[in-house]
Amino acid sequence: GTACIYVHDIKKHFYKKFLYEPFPVESNLLGVLTDHFNAEIVAGTVKTKQDAMDYLTWTYFFRRLLKNPAYYHLEDLEDDNINTFLSGIVSGKINELEKSYCVAVDLDGATLLPQILGYIASYYYLSHKTVKMFADTLNPATSFNDILQLLCDVTEYDEMPVRHNEDKINEEMSSSLPISTQFFVR
Repeated sequence: GTACIYVHDIKKHFYKKFLYEPFPVESNLLGVLTDHFNAEIVAGTVKTKQDAMDYLTWTYFFRRLLKNPAYYHLEDLEDDNINTFLSGIVSGKINELEKSYCVAVDLDGATLLPQILGYIASYYYLSHKTVKMFADTLNPATSFNDILQLLCDVTEYDEMPVRHNEDKINEEMSSSLPISTQFFVR
């Protein structure tokens, strides 16, 4: 196939450079690493904090960290600094999972034990933040409206884009619903 790109002459050099020179693509793993760790802990692939460190060194993130440390806020590439940096990441992510009731750290301080909410999050591809919100909010006295609000607030919807004019269409449709949606609109 052939593609034609029409641009102003002054932009021609920019687009040629963009097309013919390699453009580094950085890793976005850190933003979702907590949920990745949860899935690996539940699967039994990661059983200790050291396993989590080893797991991290096999990722694209680690390759890019060594090539572009400043992008990831690593000061230099000395072995001690890399180890400290990665240990900090692992500890922080494991602490998040503990606070979300997904993982417990054994008395030895290194062994990672998956918990029921961790299994649920991994099985249903839910964020650890979602299962924490459910655990902290749901109780036998939770009302129907509160449950609906809780379902609307899950983090899985955070990055779901609204298409052009979809908000207007949704507002029109909500007028014919048997339950008022005014409570759920933020």
